Amino acid sequence: MKDSPKIIDDQTVESDSGWRVEILSSDSLMYSEEGKNILFEIEEHRDSGGVDVEWTIYEPLVWSWDRQKDQIIPQKKNSEILNRIELAFWMLDLKIKEII
Repeated sequence: MKDSPKIIDDQTVESDSGWRVEILSSDSLMYSEEGKNILFEIEEHRDSGGVDVEWTIYEPLVWSWDRQKDQIIPQKKNSEILNRIELAFWMLDLKIKEII
């Protein structure tokens, strides 16, 4: 099935294949799929003029669905999730400074 993400609002991108990226606040975003979630910390950075904004996305220390230690997300899936988050930020015209 072809993945067709759409902008839902200025903080949310959702795909017809079932995943969703939603910026909850200036310090967190939620990635969701199939009723499961993973929370990411994010940080907003402004340039010296206070105009341009870049984002740092912090990878979770433990990649698990809904913070359940028995639901570890495999490395291959981690990369897929990060790619979808990058796509969502691009679609929302938000610049990622780094993912760490």
